[in-house]
Amino acid sequence: MYDGEVTDRSELEALRTQVANQAASLADTVNDGFEDFHMGAGDYVVELSVPEGPSTGGGTAARQNIRLVPRRKGYAMVIAGTVDPVTSTAELRTFEHVALLHELRFKQPLEISGEEYDDFLRKADVVLNLARVKAKRVGPSPELISEQAARRRLNLPMLAVFFFVMLLAALVVYRVALTMKH
Repeated sequence: MYDGEVTDRSELEALRTQVANQAASLADTVNDGFEDFHMGAGDYVVELSVPEGPSTGGGTAARQNIRLVPRRKGYAMVIAGTVDPVTSTAELRTFEHVALLHELRFKQPLEISGEEYDDFLRKADVVLNLARVKAKRVGPSPELISEQAARRRLNLPMLAVFFFVMLLAALVVYRVALTMKH
């Protein structure tokens, strides 16, 4: 019985290592497919991450991020999707999804145009298809859209304070102008 446990354990380790190797190979294939592809003000390049370590826990930690990595300083890395090498499926975030996440996290717009991102998505479809990975698009969740809407709503008390301060400033300018006229 003890020998059977050792064999099962070693077979499990071999499976874990095999999944990790497949994930690394997939990353090489995808990264090679985007070798000369750059976009946006940050000079972003596409990179499929490799699972850390020699094992993925039998595939449970095999999920890989498709990242847009800036080559220029001052720009943040962007997660454009994920790939599951165990099921050979990928989820690619739409431009709206990526732009919204970027704006909410960094409080500034994503400096990649919609056209550039569409070019990325078309190329990703081809590269993933060649790697035998089925991709689908994923838009922003309703919760994410609600969060954006809540942040864009005007804060009425702050708006009232702003107008009050502007009114006082206009009054001061008027009084100074009257004083200088006489």
